Amino acid sequence: MKRVWIATAVVGAAGLLVAVALTVVEGLEYRDREERGLDPVYAPDWVVASTNVGLAVFACAAAVLAIAAVVAALRRRRLAEQARG
Repeated sequence: MKRVWIATAVVGAAGLLVAVALTVVEGLEYRDREERGLDPVYAPDWVVASTNVGLAVFACAAAVLAIAAVVAALRRRRLAEQARG
């Protein structure tokens, strides 16, 4: 169970890091174009897609961690009942 927690946390953190990094980089480029008096353009499609994938990976990892927490709590409860009974 510990491996599931660790692997899921690492994958979720990587997804969130990708989304945040791309958002910050594109925001800085947008601001730079504005300051130079150029017409700011939308982010390229690959950046938008990568950001969405990173957020989806993070959301899935958060869901898996929540499910793993429920499973761990139920296992602990069952073991406590078996020890009593």
